[in-house]
Amino acid sequence: MRIAILGGTRFIGRAVVERLTTEGHTLLVVHRGDHEPSGLPPVEHAHVDRHDGAALAAALKPFDPEALVDISGMNAAAADAALGAVGPAVKLVAISSCDVYRAYDGVHSDRTTDALPLTEESPLRERRFIDGSQYENLEMEERYLPRGATVLRLGAVYGEHDYQTRFEFVLRRVRAGRKRIPVGSGQFLFSRVYVGDVASAVSLVLTGDFPGAFNLAEPSTAPYRLFAEQILAAADAADVELVRVRDELLPEDLSLTGTVDQHLLVDSSKARTVLGWTPADPAGTLLTSVRWHLANPPTDASDDFSADDAVLD
Repeated sequence: MRIAILGGTRFIGRAVVERLTTEGHTLLVVHRGDHEPSGLPPVEHAHVDRHDGAALAAALKPFDPEALVDISGMNAAAADAALGAVGPAVKLVAISSCDVYRAYDGVHSDRTTDALPLTEESPLRERRFIDGSQYENLEMEERYLPRGATVLRLGAVYGEHDYQTRFEFVLRRVRAGRKRIPVGSGQFLFSRVYVGDVASAVSLVLTGDFPGAFNLAEPSTAPYRLFAEQILAAADAADVELVRVRDELLPEDLSLTGTVDQHLLVDSSKARTVLGWTPADPAGTLLTSVRWHLANPPTDASDDFSADDAVLD
């Protein structure tokens, strides 16, 4: 299948490109050229600003895609440009997030808003562009779903090449040889999904007709303190002590270990039933991911632990 990928060089896009390449698809990766790291599969690239509808259409026309996977949409302008560049026969897959649910607003406004787990029928947010973000998956979904697209709503994605560095709240302290880490109540439930499992879901969607939204998350979710303990175990740092402190004393990067009024626990049974999606064993994917991040630390990792010292002393 000829598949155009909008944003395929970083994290999720990279995993999707690697998966689809190994399956024998012909790919065109469309991006601005800002991020083109070594080690990417040898596929065709088009350096285009995806918000420029005319330029995007010109780049896609000679490739004549049978499917389009939009990984970098995230707002109305981006979605409109993409949809205007392809015809009605092109299969559409759009990557979204579970931040579309009202519960996400609850997390950011310190309110308990919704029963759990969150399903595809759970209430969506009314407030948009939370915290001034330029990204708004609700806008993107409103464009794609009426066109018969499959929208994949992701939990917190982790894995190799994660530029959001979701393990750093623990790993930066492990690298520095810290033996005590302050934590709060540690009960927050935030559903996660391995980046390779996102790629496998995209692959499954391309095999059939699956319009609508699907949550993607692992079937079980460790509360945040247990999640931190799992990261420590995977990093061979089980001797590091997690020290319970009052939530208001937590360093900023450890805030999710404190009390959070609304959990983000997501039900992905629809994806498993309808798509036949089966996520890999989380114990294995967590171990692989932690070890990759230990070997590839972020260049901007902070070595300032004064906030830790202030609360631990």
